[in-house]
Amino acid sequence: MKRDYTTRQLEVIDFLEQLVHNRFSKESLEKKLSDFFEEPIEVVEANLDDDDYNDLSDYNLMFNLEREDQYGYFDIYMLPMRKEGFDGSTMYITEVAYEFD
Repeated sequence: MKRDYTTRQLEVIDFLEQLVHNRFSKESLEKKLSDFFEEPIEVVEANLDDDDYNDLSDYNLMFNLEREDQYGYFDIYMLPMRKEGFDGSTMYITEVAYEFD
């Protein structure tokens, strides 16, 4: 079943998709998200408290929004970098997922 998205939801989807294949630090990612959404965004590592977590698990950062025009849940999948990049980046974004309510 095809979902109809609002104009703002389409803007959010486009923005999130542009994160894929880019490198960030946690701080630079949060800043980019906060600038776009015009509110403070803090991403949370979803795997840290998982007893089933192992080296082959996806690394997953999560955040949500409760604003009426873009209420939803968002996942950002990433790979940690072995070494910090020259620009301070520590992760490579591989995929994003979103669910609007």
